[in-house]
Parts: sequence; structure tokens; C-alpha cells
Amino acid sequence: MKTNIVEYFVKLLDGVPANGMSKVIELEQQILKDTLLHKRVSGGEVASVFKFCEFVKAVSDSDKIAPVGLPTSHIVCYKAVVIRLILAGEFPATALEQFHLTFRTG
Repeated sequence: MKTNIVEYFVKLLDGVPANGMSKVIELEQQILKDTLLHKRVSGGEVASVFKFCEFVKAVSDSDKIAPVGLPTSHIVCYKAVVIRLILAGEFPATALEQFHLTFRTG
């Protein structure tokens, strides 16, 4: 059975309080780097998760990343995470606009 890394990642975040999500995202990015290094997964979905991790860090640092195309299903999942972070006060409301400028259907 093939594991959908994006779905796994978002389900993992669903169980984390909003104020701890940034740290979990950072840790998950490190785990995925190690997993890629040891060739336990392919790069397509991992690259998507990495881009989202970069986005989260950029928002946290009041920075931006270059726009990137992702599958619609990934964008829908990540948008739900961003909205949750905004509603919890962890991200500014402008993060949603930044999300739309960063991620587009590719």
C-alpha cells in the first residue's frame, strides 16, 4: 500500500494544537529530509510538503517564498491548515492572501 505523504502530514497536524503546529512542521520537515536521504520515499509529494513547510516558516518570519504549482488536492489540504492557524491567532489574516499568491494549481 502506497502512503500518501501529504494526507499523512495533514492528518498529523490535525492532532496538534495550533500553537504547536509550527514546531511540528519544522520537525516533520527534518524527518522527511532524512527519509529522502535514505531513499525511503520518492520526491514528488515530499517536495510539496517541503514547499508548504517553507511557506509556514516564511509567514512566521514575515517573509515570502516564490510561487509554486501544486496539485489541487495538496492546496486544499494546506489551505485548511493555514485557515486553522489564522483562526487560532498563530498567523495573521494576511497569510491566506499570501497562501493564494504562493500556491497555484500546477
